[in-house]
Amino acid sequence: MKTYPVFTLITAKPCLVVGGGGVGERKVLDLLEAGARVTVVSPALTPTLAALAAKGEIRHLQGDFQEEQVAGMALVIGATDDPEVNARVSAAAQTRGIWVNIVDQPDLCTFIVPAQVRRGELTLAISTGGASPALARKLREELESHFGPEYGPYLALLQAVRTRLLAARRGNPDNAVLFHRLVQSPLLPALSRGDVEEVRKILREILGQVLDAAALEEILEKAS
Repeated sequence: MKTYPVFTLITAKPCLVVGGGGVGERKVLDLLEAGARVTVVSPALTPTLAALAAKGEIRHLQGDFQEEQVAGMALVIGATDDPEVNARVSAAAQTRGIWVNIVDQPDLCTFIVPAQVRRGELTLAISTGGASPALARKLREELESHFGPEYGPYLALLQAVRTRLLAARRGNPDNAVLFHRLVQSPLLPALSRGDVEEVRKILREILGQVLDAAALEEILEKAS
């Protein structure tokens, strides 16, 4: 299966999940993390989903799936254990030109959700095109062990540096040199150890000539 990899922005966009079991719960949580407005269609919900519905964090349409429920949705996900229902979900979405994913049935999908590793703003995605979900999971586990939680604050710090430099020196060709020096420096190991003084020292050595002490401290706070 040939696919075109893309990250889509769905903040505040309506998304539908059909199925309120364990698989549906995982899909809902992923969508909420991306900022989507989620509606769940299911006769019953897991305790976690029921709690989210009670707090108004998701909308619950109790009952069986109806084709018209996909109208106006940005994304639709079918996560039931009933192949007939999943096929109806896929057909209803595709008829209306809405992107649809049916869990573990790539032939009914217009997009595939990859295995993911998230570390703050860093997202690593793995897809086997539906050929072997088991291999995708194995690769995800390997990436999780290699890219530890320190990558979250590391990327936050790099983003803060980039924002500061572009604001002060937009168009300066030396910016690229500074960015390169930062990612080649021992900044990541220092963050991993929680060595704030070493992080501060590295920032001063690389950026001290272009950013003042207050700016460097503000950048350092982004990694805490």
